[in-house]
Amino acid sequence: MRELYESLRPKEVRMLYWSAAAAAAALWFSLAWRDAWVLLAVPIIGGSFVVLVRRNRRLDPMGHADEDDEFF
Repeated sequence: MRELYESLRPKEVRMLYWSAAAAAAALWFSLAWRDAWVLLAVPIIGGSFVVLVRRNRRLDPMGHADEDDEFF
């Protein structure tokens, strides 16, 4: 699989990413058609994940916090 991905041209890679995004959007809307809570739950979960990651990067941007420094 890795060889196949590495042999793709940049235009083909971009097409692969956009087709994956379109498939994810189609799956999301098809699930939301059945259960309406998915329309709100998925963006809320994704948004909260983004907020948590950004807050974590702001607190420790390099990921090298010393254990002693956490309590000061």
